[in-house]
Amino acid sequence: MSTDAKKNGTAAPADEEPQLPPLFYNRPAPVASGPHQNLKIRSEVDYTFAQKSNAVPVTLPEFVVAARHYPIIFIGDELVPTVALGLRADDNLFVNVKGEWEAGQYIPAYARRYPFILLGGPADERLQLGIDETASSSKPDARPLFEGEKETEVVRNAIQLCEQFHGAYLFTADFSKALADAKITESRSLDVKVSDTENLNIGSFVAINEDKFKELPDKTFLQWREKGWLHAVYFHLQSLNNWEFLLARASSRMAAAANLG
Repeated sequence: MSTDAKKNGTAAPADEEPQLPPLFYNRPAPVASGPHQNLKIRSEVDYTFAQKSNAVPVTLPEFVVAARHYPIIFIGDELVPTVALGLRADDNLFVNVKGEWEAGQYIPAYARRYPFILLGGPADERLQLGIDETASSSKPDARPLFEGEKETEVVRNAIQLCEQFHGAYLFTADFSKALADAKITESRSLDVKVSDTENLNIGSFVAINEDKFKELPDKTFLQWREKGWLHAVYFHLQSLNNWEFLLARASSRMAAAANLG
């Protein structure tokens, strides 16, 4: 499983040096009434863009809810917290053929904010609201960004959501760095039997070694408690039990597909 660790929170403006855009985003650009006056985007319940993503980044404040539904793992050298959504590379087990995220299952903020994103770099004092220009929708329930030159509520809500996400992302990045410095993680791989005839290797991911966590120096433990990071460790460890839930869901989907066939 993989996602672009360095592009979890923000993207560089389209007119800066080209670089790999974040997950889901193809052409991020600043939101403006001129080029985007007639642009409409997905409805709030349309997650078609995530149908083939088996992993999505999450932030620390989301752990408490995400841990109820998904395995929370860490990806890449920067240890980006990520929820596993499927066992196969191109299969999100929580988004159906209509593009609907299953009711009752937590939807990561990273997905909820799409196609919006904050544009800028670490040294910028102010970030600018951007949008993936390839995310236009012509469906009947698509939402407009502007009425004339005036921003709609869609844009105003997007600013609030992206600002909240960015703050949570920075908080999470600090935790990930401390986690790497503490050297209490380990690489893991997972082999599962999805049917009588198929075994599947999930690939490599990173998880916290519980024994090493228990051996943290008291000073570090108290610092993490003060910063509000300990709950993230506990919820992460708890969430790893959800691999069995994903396996059951994958098996059910395969059985349903076989019956339709």
